[in-house]
Amino acid sequence: MVPKSLTNNINRKADVINTVRVIDNIPLFSFVELNVNEICNRVCPFCPRSEDYPNQNIHIDINIVKIVADELSSLNFQGIVNISGTGEPLLTKHICDIVKLFSEKNIHIEIVTNGDKLSTKLINKLYDSGLSQLVVSMYDGPEQVEYFNKLFAKCNIVTDLYTLRDRWYSEEEGYGLMYTNRAGSLKLKDNSVQLVPCYYPSYATYIDWNGDILLCCQDMYNRTIKFGNIQNKSLLEIWKNKKLIEYRQKLKEGNRCLSPCNNCNANGVVFGKNHANKW
Repeated sequence: MVPKSLTNNINRKADVINTVRVIDNIPLFSFVELNVNEICNRVCPFCPRSEDYPNQNIHIDINIVKIVADELSSLNFQGIVNISGTGEPLLTKHICDIVKLFSEKNIHIEIVTNGDKLSTKLINKLYDSGLSQLVVSMYDGPEQVEYFNKLFAKCNIVTDLYTLRDRWYSEEEGYGLMYTNRAGSLKLKDNSVQLVPCYYPSYATYIDWNGDILLCCQDMYNRTIKFGNIQNKSLLEIWKNKKLIEYRQKLKEGNRCLSPCNNCNANGVVFGKNHANKW
């Protein structure tokens, strides 16, 4: 059974992510995932950190964030910027400065967190900086629902501005998430590649902590292929990369012959069909 919190979070974002804006005769990305660090305070069984992915005290430079925010503003970006990635975002000390750079450009900015570092002080600072949505993944148990609701209530944050996702399920229940092998970087009992379409690269762009643009969030641990770096190429220029277009065309047809897609079992069709059809 798919947890209600998972479907609610998907439905919350669907209209924005699936709206297609065309620039220079191509569909622009509607979802930007930003990896701000390489460190996490947890080791979850569905994450490559449970195997051999290392913790590193590496954080994104604020100048890279400024480049992203400035270009998204110049493109009149109407989608979602999601701060998530390979680490726990709230371990980045300048996280509020990162949020502010996007909010000052009127860009919808979200953070996905395990919630361990949340306090009334930090919650107030994040929303004062312009945070649009805080998504808390709860791994310990149902008692966390009441805990976090009370914490947000103390800060007078209304329920529309935060999302609580239950993640305390067993392996047999998929841990309450869309459980994947992270493009082959996580060893699973069922590691079979699904020969179905995948729309990730058609609607979403993934920006690593050093400015590299990766194929998608599923390849964020192996970093199999990089299409450029925003410090020397524009996001739009990289988005039109010929090799990246080749990936989109093949994945749209359900052809997963290219690496790392040939090792990936993600279904990749939750969002992005509208974008894929435009390519």
